[in-house]
Amino acid sequence: MSTVKLLISDTSLNKVPEQIKRINDSKLSGFHARIGKVSEDNKSKIALYLNYRIGGSSGKQRNYLLGYHGERDLKEVRKEVESLKGRIAAGEDVYETKRVAQREQFIEDNSPTLAKLANEFLTRYVDVNRKDPKEVRRMFVKDVLPTVGEMKLKDITRRDVIEKVLDPITDRSSGTQANKTLSILKQMFDFGVDRDLLQGNPITTVKKKNIGGFEKSRTRALTFDELIQVFERLPKLGVSPQVIYALKFIALTGCRPIEVTGARWSEFDFEAMLWTIPSERVKQKKGGDRIHKVPITQNMIIMLDELRSAFCYLNSEFVFPSTTCVKCRPGEQPIDRHSLSRAVNRKLKQLGVAKFVPHDLRRTLATRLGDSNIGADPIVVEKILNHRLQGIQGVYNLQEYLHERREVLNSWHQLLLTK
Repeated sequence: MSTVKLLISDTSLNKVPEQIKRINDSKLSGFHARIGKVSEDNKSKIALYLNYRIGGSSGKQRNYLLGYHGERDLKEVRKEVESLKGRIAAGEDVYETKRVAQREQFIEDNSPTLAKLANEFLTRYVDVNRKDPKEVRRMFVKDVLPTVGEMKLKDITRRDVIEKVLDPITDRSSGTQANKTLSILKQMFDFGVDRDLLQGNPITTVKKKNIGGFEKSRTRALTFDELIQVFERLPKLGVSPQVIYALKFIALTGCRPIEVTGARWSEFDFEAMLWTIPSERVKQKKGGDRIHKVPITQNMIIMLDELRSAFCYLNSEFVFPSTTCVKCRPGEQPIDRHSLSRAVNRKLKQLGVAKFVPHDLRRTLATRLGDSNIGADPIVVEKILNHRLQGIQGVYNLQEYLHERREVLNSWHQLLLTK
């Protein structure tokens, strides 16, 4: 390789003879240019380096890349060389400093964001293990991703999560939702640790009592007179028939709102007089095979006939079809279970009863079945609610009590619907 020593300048570099492969600068020791092969455009790529040794005569020899001719101003390069030589003289290994800085920048540029973790968590954990992942996804879209989604996981602190995600939920008087979000985020960060996306869970020690506060189990059960009043007034307040009938179904059967609103006509066997809620719509762990059989009473038949007559023009598979779905045609989806609570909230003052939510109607049925005028066996009530029996009963008592349930529900329906 032919080497010459002269002042490195734009002029000298623009007219380098083909046989010259290296130019050592005549003023700045160690500063040199390496001339590459001639490319298709008849030009050579010229790399600029600073050669130095750190640690004395037996130390490491370094070649510090300064850049390429044509991409940097040579005057600026020479100034940088003078600065680097000063740092080297002071004992700094500038090559190692640059290598570490580049590595840190690479880590910074490629460090995963919370949005990346959230996507993996939702796709690989929530969708796989939850029967209904929509609520969790809605939580992330509404409260998590807009505020901290673009933050690097390595930078997120406990304070960030509390101040930017959880406190705003609590501040809108949704303490219970804040606590639910805290629980989900703890699961997500633990998942991220297992997936090697971050080193530790930043909120593992955060307690619900310091976020949304202590949660009290709901104890609201309507009195018999309140039930009568609610169902007498609802039709006069402009509430849709689907919502009214769905609320009645909860009160009559003790089924959960989501089980009622999603009911399909194919689930009803009018010969056996049974409504069978399939396992995928029964509250249980994903993959569970427990179904729920609900005895059909004559009072329910009347309501179902009225529903079929009112919405037969939709030719819908759903008992409570939506007529206002914005993403589909009328009847293609059932009414949203949240529409029940929204209707109750809007009309609560006109209903003239203390605050309640649709799920409270389930508790109301369980409570009223224990009143003296019905006096249902607690085990039968548990079966009506589709609860698993506890202890020894849960292991050995596999009786469905269908006959007893039918009698109890008949008594309840007669009592409620003839008033």
